[in-house]
Amino acid sequence: MSEGSAADGFLLAAVSHRFGRADDARLLCELSERVLPGEEPLLRENALYHELAPLLHLVAEDCSGLGSPLRLSPRTLEEWAYVHRREVVRSALILHAARTAISALTEAGVRVIPLKGIYLSSRYYRKPSARAFQDFDLMVEETSLSRLDAVLREAGFQPCPGRPSFVPAPAHTVYRLPLEDGMTVVETDIHVGMHWPKEYERRTRFVARDLWEGARREEWEGLSVWALRPEHLVVTVLLDLAVNHRYARLVKFRDLLEILEHEEPDWEEMVRISRRWEVASFVGPGLFYLRELARESRVPEGTPEELAPAYPALWVFRRLLPLQRIPRHRARSLTLPNLLFFLLADSPRERLRGWIYVPGHLLQGIRRRESRDRERSLPQSGNPPDGAR
Repeated sequence: MSEGSAADGFLLAAVSHRFGRADDARLLCELSERVLPGEEPLLRENALYHELAPLLHLVAEDCSGLGSPLRLSPRTLEEWAYVHRREVVRSALILHAARTAISALTEAGVRVIPLKGIYLSSRYYRKPSARAFQDFDLMVEETSLSRLDAVLREAGFQPCPGRPSFVPAPAHTVYRLPLEDGMTVVETDIHVGMHWPKEYERRTRFVARDLWEGARREEWEGLSVWALRPEHLVVTVLLDLAVNHRYARLVKFRDLLEILEHEEPDWEEMVRISRRWEVASFVGPGLFYLRELARESRVPEGTPEELAPAYPALWVFRRLLPLQRIPRHRARSLTLPNLLFFLLADSPRERLRGWIYVPGHLLQGIRRRESRDRERSLPQSGNPPDGAR
């Protein structure tokens, strides 16, 4: 364990907490006693970064109800309670907008797959309010984009053309829906595949069409929608976690644990899919982390070992970024693991090409660090308390 790991160990254990289990509650109570008062500010910061505050509030309530209350300061527990209340309200507004969009698209004959937090929270989470989300994500077929654009506009959604674009014209990646008060706005992200940097279209052989060929109909929030098959769902969550977050989103590990409580994917098929898409270098480490995080995660022994390719950059990456360091890891920080990430690829040719991106990332990291240092040197006044932003 690294120095100051008591708070990190608590956070990792909380991610894999099983509600209603007295042994899990006792473990968290014991771990919370080891968190020094000076560590709590970093614990709160990490909880917010990894989008865990709503889950941690419910975990704290569960532990108290089981007779093992967490030994953390009132400020920490109150901050998590505040964030949970705020996100419950936000989630209700976003769900209202999602129903509006999906109902209109379905009526127009556009097939829709809801994705990420809004879908996972109500479909898989035992306690849906444990999973917060800032917007709602919908996947549609590329051939439906013209109809989607027209239908969403008719339903009151407004395109946001200035945002990063992951879908071709005439549609937009982001649409916003102003609500009745004229002040509140809900956004939706439109997908036709993975939202990731364009270089990964070359570094992998991911095919969005495969997702639709395996999609299934289901009822979700009273609506008839399409859903990813379990193998595709687990692989795409791991890809998003790896490529977009460098594994630095512990809430997505919780997503996977909740999914695997309800679904039993065909693990051999997952290995085949990952190899066919040439994404084993990203999926494999995620499965190692998941298995270490929760031994009851249902990741079979031998599957990560079978899947993860054997080459030096991946070996070094996994040793520089063990699970215990993920609570403090930041996706865009200037660290050796983040630089090494550009060298990860199933194809030897793409590993070599990855060196092209290292200097640019290094320069961006230096500039971000200098910018943060300048901000910290400025006088601070009138800052709201943690969790009230």
